[in-house]
Amino acid sequence: MLDNFSGNAIMTKAKAMYGSHLTVSQYRELMNKRSVSEIAAYLRSETQYGDVLKEVNPGSIHRGQLENLLRESRFLQYRELMRYNTAAKTDYYHYFIAEIEIEQILRMIRLLNMGTPEQYVLQYPRFVERYISFRMDRMAKAKSFDDMLNVLEGTLYPRQLAGLRPKPGELIDYTRCETALYNYYYAEIEATVRRCFHGGTRNQLNEMFQVHVELINIRNIYRLKKYFPGAAPDMFQKSFVSAWRRVPSSDMERLTDAGDEAAFFAALNQSRYAKYFEPKDFEFIESRVKNIRYQSAKRHLHFTGAAPVAFTAYMTLCEIELGNIVSIIEGVRYNVAPAEIQKILILPND
Repeated sequence: MLDNFSGNAIMTKAKAMYGSHLTVSQYRELMNKRSVSEIAAYLRSETQYGDVLKEVNPGSIHRGQLENLLRESRFLQYRELMRYNTAAKTDYYHYFIAEIEIEQILRMIRLLNMGTPEQYVLQYPRFVERYISFRMDRMAKAKSFDDMLNVLEGTLYPRQLAGLRPKPGELIDYTRCETALYNYYYAEIEATVRRCFHGGTRNQLNEMFQVHVELINIRNIYRLKKYFPGAAPDMFQKSFVSAWRRVPSSDMERLTDAGDEAAFFAALNQSRYAKYFEPKDFEFIESRVKNIRYQSAKRHLHFTGAAPVAFTAYMTLCEIELGNIVSIIEGVRYNVAPAEIQKILILPND
């Protein structure tokens, strides 16, 4: 009985909170702003982000600070939903925290490769310090790959990364680290879903994550084909997320074996994902992938009767909205025309 009450509360709250999402007209207002300060002022006064921005002076805020506060807003939305979680199946909802942990590890890897690990302290998300499995204040002091692994000791992440230690004088292989971490991440979610849920709830969660993982793989294959036309077969294997793969191996082999972009499109047209893509979509491949996720999440949030599905759909929609705002901030900073910014946004159609 308590589990049912908790689930209904999470589902109802998620659907209600989505009612505060940014509208098309609000996106247009943001795209027409002339500075980060103007964007911050509008978000503070006209949108749900006002709560996290109420103590901020829009005139002095910088891009990194604004983006960090917007990420804090997404985390607070997660915490708001978790207030209603009294069910036993709490393990599943932890995937959101694991996502943040992996983002922080990858950020440190990027900084190490750039030779600027000291910059980590400037923007790490202090609002999650008490919830994650490693000390971010210690991470901020890391100067090498081994330092980072020492910070992560006691978690499961060193097991995924230890074999990827760079040789002296070499950069860390970011792509392999990213693939290793996300393979672990999605495999853990898949196992949790299989352990905790059954019936329609399991099927709906499987569908959402399967679509997402397969789109990641298709996107990665296309990137390699476009930017590394002579890529060896093992490069494709290193970029694959192996969990939740529904696309038959033969389809994946046709995509990876394609000799050029035209052959890639021909192979894609013979796969189960042909209905999602046209050649023009690959000019903005990231946006097309996000749009497919957006449509899937929106449909599941509207129709589901299961709390874990509503939670996952809602947090996906929040992630996409956050990505839209960050894209607008970047576009405005570099004086990109609103019409060009809009091409890479996922706008609501309701």
